[in-house]
Amino acid sequence: MATAAVGQSGGEIEDLRRQRELLARDAAEVAGQVDALIADDEALIEALSELDGYIELQLTRIEGAEAAIAAAEAEADAARAEAEQFVDEIEAIRERLRRRAIEAYVQPSVDVVEQFSTSINESAVRLFLLELAIGSELEITDELRVAEAQLEVVRQRALDRAADADRERQAQQQRLADLEEARAAAMELRAEIQARIDEWNLVSAEIEQSDREMEQEINRIEEEIRRQEEERRRQEEEERRRRIEEERRRHEAEHGPFELVAWPADGEKTSGFGPRVHPIFGTVRQHNGIDLGGDTGDRVRAARSGEVILAGVRGGFGNAIVISHGLGYSTLYGHLSRIDVAVGQQVQSGDQIGAIGSTGWSTGPHLHFELRIDGRAVDPTPYLP
Repeated sequence: MATAAVGQSGGEIEDLRRQRELLARDAAEVAGQVDALIADDEALIEALSELDGYIELQLTRIEGAEAAIAAAEAEADAARAEAEQFVDEIEAIRERLRRRAIEAYVQPSVDVVEQFSTSINESAVRLFLLELAIGSELEITDELRVAEAQLEVVRQRALDRAADADRERQAQQQRLADLEEARAAAMELRAEIQARIDEWNLVSAEIEQSDREMEQEINRIEEEIRRQEEERRRQEEEERRRRIEEERRRHEAEHGPFELVAWPADGEKTSGFGPRVHPIFGTVRQHNGIDLGGDTGDRVRAARSGEVILAGVRGGFGNAIVISHGLGYSTLYGHLSRIDVAVGQQVQSGDQIGAIGSTGWSTGPHLHFELRIDGRAVDPTPYLP
């Protein structure tokens, strides 16, 4: 009956494991879909980033162009103002030229006429003054030509700078149009990204909820697997103990009760089995064996034939040996100064297996000896010869 129960439990465990694997596979598929969505979103965000960079560049160009337009218009205004000054200066020169001609020829200076009237006639004086007036007029005329030429240069410069401003303004209109187009595209991208974010938030919430449910289901299945495996181990252990107990009873019926054949050491018993004040820790603790006195190096013998299943350092026992005698019986030898056997070795009753010592938690040389039945420590004294 117990074997059938164990087999059924094993099948249920296998079904639970397959169910857990299917859930894990579903989780992996969902993760792959999420990665694909993220990749698409990253491409969209990268496009928006490039578009924002273009908008930033256009804004910088527009700002620079506005400065250039303002500078060209300012230079054109300055040239126009300078041209106005030249117009006024030319008019003043022309006025001087007219006054000079009239004053020199029509109304000569009285002092000049008197100066020359005593030595030459009045006609000669007027001729001289006319020549003088003509010479001055030529000088003023040259000055007029220079001023008019400068006026032409300034007017042309004003026209050129105004034309530059117009061309830059036309180009600026195109930049503004491109900027508005880019902004509209960026707005569409942002709207698309926001829509995807909203969608992703919904999907993410669903995935998180599904993930929590999946985690709970996996935990439930794993807990069920652990419970059933523990039940299987418990049943197997019960079955093993039952078989050992049956074999032990059969063996005792055929050969008598279990006995230890040899004393493990020659010394007197210095501490018995049961609760005692621990010599190191000073607290009452269970003493799971008996202590046999002796000196370091004294022989330690196998109390019964069996197989060495442990030989080495074992915590507070120091150097220790454990021999299995079958049917769930085992003996332990602790605090040894030397170990003379190896794991897997078969020993006979009375064989030397080591030497008394004081390794581990010990206050002096002695042998700590235990008898265990199915792993449970019992007082070995009744079993010793």
